[in-house]
Amino acid sequence: MGPITRELANLGLPFDPPGGEAIRDEPVIRGAYSILRIVRDQTTNAPDYVAHRTVLALLHGIGVGTSKAIGDLCAANNHNFHNLFYVAALPHWITGRSVAAVTRVRSIVQQVAGWTLQDTIGARTGDIAQLLSMFVFAGSSQIAEYLQEWNAFAASLPQGMTLEELLLFLAADDETGQRQILDAVRERLGESNEGAGVGQKRLRILTMHGAKGLSGKVVFIPSAEQGIMPSFRAIHAVGLLNEQRRLFYVSVTRAKAACIVSHAALHSGAEAFLIQQSPQVRLPRSQFLNEMGVPSRNRNGGLTAAETAQITADVNNL
Repeated sequence: MGPITRELANLGLPFDPPGGEAIRDEPVIRGAYSILRIVRDQTTNAPDYVAHRTVLALLHGIGVGTSKAIGDLCAANNHNFHNLFYVAALPHWITGRSVAAVTRVRSIVQQVAGWTLQDTIGARTGDIAQLLSMFVFAGSSQIAEYLQEWNAFAASLPQGMTLEELLLFLAADDETGQRQILDAVRERLGESNEGAGVGQKRLRILTMHGAKGLSGKVVFIPSAEQGIMPSFRAIHAVGLLNEQRRLFYVSVTRAKAACIVSHAALHSGAEAFLIQQSPQVRLPRSQFLNEMGVPSRNRNGGLTAAETAQITADVNNL
């Protein structure tokens, strides 16, 4: 989702963010979500152990192993894990890498002190970006991409949305729940439910799971490659393969006028590492395209003027 939202934001195109659990799988969104949960923790006095542990495990250069070790140390020394980030001084048994890790989370806790759940996204987007860059992903070579992804996501939401409403949005399990929250926010702000501003049209980003029951005039399906759709795991499991074949079919049939399926010749950078832990990854086109008997066409750019004109005519004739 990250590359898509970044490019749409760079082009200045309004869009609704992807929804459901999938968006929380993105490290930068999970980091922001956990920071917001820490804010809620402080304002409601309801200890959120999971939020603090999640941030700890997300820290660049720290990881799950150190996070678990810190939890084990707390248990061994009969110390409350949550209180570790709020006590005046760290216990003597927190040493080495654990000190640096806990200190970074404690810094986040201190920075958000004074925030409220009624603060708006418009007011806090930059502050959250700063926490992500200075503490969560500090030292990562992907900081610029993470910040682009966060800023693009935040910009896609109503800027008058409160942090409490954003928490509800991110906690929703599917696109339907998130759509209801966005509609309620826009109604409260006096905005059109079609977008941020009366009559403004917006692109809608969906997961394949969230596309069921919906439709679009023009549907784009990127990354139709073996290893992505279907996934590497599904390729070797008949049940999963059939499920992903069904999802692909549902996605294609959402289109009223045109469905544009694409696959990349080469993945590089952060996206390549996410696929195969390699700086460059080449994948063959999806077997689903082979099963459909659909030929591929090499392109260095987008649709031609003639193709665009034909799709526009088809949309207008709906």
